[in-house]
Amino acid sequence: MKTKPFPSRTFLTGVISGLLAGAVVGQLEKLTDRLVGEEQKRREKQVREDSAHKMAGPYFARKIVGHELTEAQKRRSRVVFGVAYGVMWGLIYAGLRQRLPVVRNAMGLPFAVPFFLGCDGGMAPLLGVSPGIQKIPWQINAKELGNHIAWTLTAEAVHRLAPRLVERAGEIPSRAERERRYGHEQEAGPVEP
Repeated sequence: MKTKPFPSRTFLTGVISGLLAGAVVGQLEKLTDRLVGEEQKRREKQVREDSAHKMAGPYFARKIVGHELTEAQKRRSRVVFGVAYGVMWGLIYAGLRQRLPVVRNAMGLPFAVPFFLGCDGGMAPLLGVSPGIQKIPWQINAKELGNHIAWTLTAEAVHRLAPRLVERAGEIPSRAERERRYGHEQEAGPVEP
């Protein structure tokens, strides 16, 4: 009989998956941005300065400190927001995939579209970070949807890989165990019984 993972393991995997997925999407963004034409980027700049995700950190930081930010403060606020966003959505995804088998069985894809619509189409406009997706060129929205799909696939991959890594880590004896077995310190690695 298969047992459910410990809540602390699910929590930790959720945090790690959200952070790693954010890092992957950050790199993917550099590649996919090249696929959007200059005309669409110009039309986007007419309605917002940058993507909702890039605008959110400085937006919330300005609200907190009560004044305009320097460029360095804007960069730091983007990093802080990215970490908080990754952790929050990583935990939400971890909980949903545990409770809804269809989410994990479909590699998280049933989560990706509502994730995009909830963030870019709902929260960002409601909070005043970005206009609604209907005002953004469809090519930009397609790229952002792709980013949310990539985020979800990465998070799911982490959740699927984590138990294997934990199991494999159990195969590696501690330093004390290696010294007991062999009488001297050896490199860590899988050990044959």
